[in-house]
Amino acid sequence: MEQPINGTAVPQDMDRLSVMRRVLEGLPETTLIVFMAHRVEGKRYAEIAREMGVSEWRVERHMVRAISRIADVGARYRAAFAALDFVSRQVLELAWDGLSNDRIAVRLGLSLHDVEARMTEALVALDEATTL
Repeated sequence: MEQPINGTAVPQDMDRLSVMRRVLEGLPETTLIVFMAHRVEGKRYAEIAREMGVSEWRVERHMVRAISRIADVGARYRAAFAALDFVSRQVLELAWDGLSNDRIAVRLGLSLHDVEARMTEALVALDEATTL
């Protein structure tokens, strides 16, 4: 969900789980099915191939595609997060831990406006880095 702040669309969920969910939702349907069957359901490539009526090689190609996409987005997410200044990283981490903006401001000795501005800039940077 995005919320406009000062004319900027700010993603509200940019934690790792949300990014992973977005990556998975962006995979082609067959690739997602193969990935979920293998990684979530624990099926072997041979079993997936048999169920889908394709070769094991095709199943492996879909897995390579999924893992490559996940690794690529993960690397961009980590790089964007690391590029944030120390205080902005703290603001995001505290927000992900469930603290409200006013509590973050008190904890870090910032104004509420500064917390909101840092969060907006950080979330937009993470969103831009991970948009497929």
